[in-house]
Amino acid sequence: MAIYAIIAQPGPNQERLAPEIERAFAGALYNAGNGVWLVASPGPAQEISNHLGISDGANGSAIVLEVASYYGRANPAVWTWIQANWGRSPLETLDLR
Repeated sequence: MAIYAIIAQPGPNQERLAPEIERAFAGALYNAGNGVWLVASPGPAQEISNHLGISDGANGSAIVLEVASYYGRANPAVWTWIQANWGRSPLETLDLR
């Protein structure tokens, strides 16, 4: 299972993005604030973008990045969420197919 960062970008329909992410990834989502979400998904990034309506702009604009590694200083809840979701099997999370 991969973790993806979704980073909102300014533009039309931007108000639709957060509710769509929260609907699509309920249970596999960490809202990092300021228009950034971490999601656990089998991916790939393009499929997540298509599923969320980012690719066609229907639900705003965002960058979807697959996380290869992580390090930094943040709220302990972030590290707990990442550790809990980093190796989850696809059966435990949303299958976008």
